[in-house]
Amino acid sequence: MHSSRRPRPRHQPPSGLARLRRPVVAAATLAVGVAMITACGSDDSGTPDVPTVTPATAAEAPATSQPAGLTVPAPAGSRALASSGRTVAVVSPDGRQLLRFDAARMTAPPTSVEVPGLTALAPDTDGGYLGVGPGALVVVDAQGAARTAGLDTDSPTAVVRAASGEIVVGTADGRVLIYDGDFENGQLRMRHDLREFVRVDSLTAAPAAAEGLDGQIVVLDRAQSSVTPIDPESGEPGPALRAGNGATTSTVDRFGRILVANTRDGEILGFYGSPLVMRFRYPVADGPYAVDYDDTRNLLWVSTTANNEVVAYDLADGEPTEKQRFASVVQPDAITVDDAGTVYVLSARDGRLQVVPPPGAPLGVAAVEPGR
Repeated sequence: MHSSRRPRPRHQPPSGLARLRRPVVAAATLAVGVAMITACGSDDSGTPDVPTVTPATAAEAPATSQPAGLTVPAPAGSRALASSGRTVAVVSPDGRQLLRFDAARMTAPPTSVEVPGLTALAPDTDGGYLGVGPGALVVVDAQGAARTAGLDTDSPTAVVRAASGEIVVGTADGRVLIYDGDFENGQLRMRHDLREFVRVDSLTAAPAAAEGLDGQIVVLDRAQSSVTPIDPESGEPGPALRAGNGATTSTVDRFGRILVANTRDGEILGFYGSPLVMRFRYPVADGPYAVDYDDTRNLLWVSTTANNEVVAYDLADGEPTEKQRFASVVQPDAITVDDAGTVYVLSARDGRLQVVPPPGAPLGVAAVEPGR
């Protein structure tokens, strides 16, 4: 899933953004109590004493499907999926290989880059990738050259590069580590170590072109079902907002809108602004889970794992409108969209990587028309 966006010309938010309907339930700071919330005690690591929920996970998928487009083999149990430039990459099940596919030749074998046990992957600038694993952060450039630095955690879960250049890492025990983006003597200097969360499951970075957001980072914490903005330069967090009762994944679009799958409640949620405000919540059946935004066609793509499908929504009018859907690989727990608008879906069960291009794409793949 995309967590950051490459620089683009400055844009005002789409006209529909100002007309977004009021949320069904007002977004508020984390003072809401629901039946499933329990107390989380603090410990010596600094984990906050806050209400928590059982972290939501993807709905179990049917055992079979007839996926649209093209599928290519990837190792069963691959850990992560991302696209950058004209490549799409997965991390091998043991985390020690970054497998990069050429988007123009998806049936060709991927090239392999040796990496130190990655647990999370994100696109980087200029066609590169960022990866993190226990004690290690890796920057892979567009040519496949990798640089590795030490990381002050054994449990990284997410990584993103801020528009201002900092590299931000989230951890399973709720830390957010902010590093200078440039290597010095083979290492990265840590600027901030925040211990504000129960866990960090997703990080998004507002693009530089997003008006009025100052490149804010937004943290999704499944244990609190919350989203929280952070200033990557000062390290200061803003107010946390509830994201339903079971938020799982998030992405960001070119306007800086934060788009969240609330899997437990069967919704997609939209947040925008500084301070962050919930702008919409919209029902989605069959277990919405993986999300990514298509900046080429201005569509939010959402996988629904309970029926092995992927659905596209147009957000231009403020309220999501379904524009397209297609059958996916089994258990579509990861999705990414490249700069050409091609959608890639990774099966969490059998390792197949699905490729569905936009209409007219010269990939030798039958494009899926709206409504199919």
